[in-house]
Amino acid sequence: MKKSFIFLLMLLSAGCQHGGANYVAATQASDDPAGAIGMQGGNFVVVTPTYTPGKPLSDYAADLALQLAMSLPYQLHSRAIAITSLVEFDATLDSPSALGNQLSEHLYYQLQRLGLSVSDIKLAQQVQITPVGDFALSRSKNLDTEQQLNYVLTGTLLRDKAGVVVNVRVIQRNSKAVVATAQVYIPSFIVAAPAGIEPATAP
Repeated sequence: MKKSFIFLLMLLSAGCQHGGANYVAATQASDDPAGAIGMQGGNFVVVTPTYTPGKPLSDYAADLALQLAMSLPYQLHSRAIAITSLVEFDATLDSPSALGNQLSEHLYYQLQRLGLSVSDIKLAQQVQITPVGDFALSRSKNLDTEQQLNYVLTGTLLRDKAGVVVNVRVIQRNSKAVVATAQVYIPSFIVAAPAGIEPATAP
């Protein structure tokens, strides 16, 4: 199993391109906290995400997911992780934003495609059938009140004049232990894009 995971990392470092984000490998050591150690040609390599100007928000979520996958102990990859909204770093830590919710939504796809198990806590107990549509997700009605959640993904948004620092972590609920971390910096021109519209990639 460990060999197959290392092989996956080699594939990511060799040719992963997603909407303009390229992952490059270097044989020398790196102090970059976003770097990830893998194997290639019998040598240790450092896989680091490159930040392409104008890349869509989904690529920043892909960078976060790759860092989390590398930071999370391999034996925990099969444990379901509940993804919560990323909130503003303020006195209350309960202020949502469009940016935080969009990143959280992107992380469902990005984490699952890397082989991590993800739990959707917004799944209702029953599918609601209405004249305008059929709904399986909810934020208030028919939610499971006895959820067995062992691992939770949460995070904060720290804003400055140039952009936003996104800090994400996976926490074991009972022990409060942080088992994985990730961080990206999103420039202000990406954050300033209209809600729900991702900026076009640079030509």
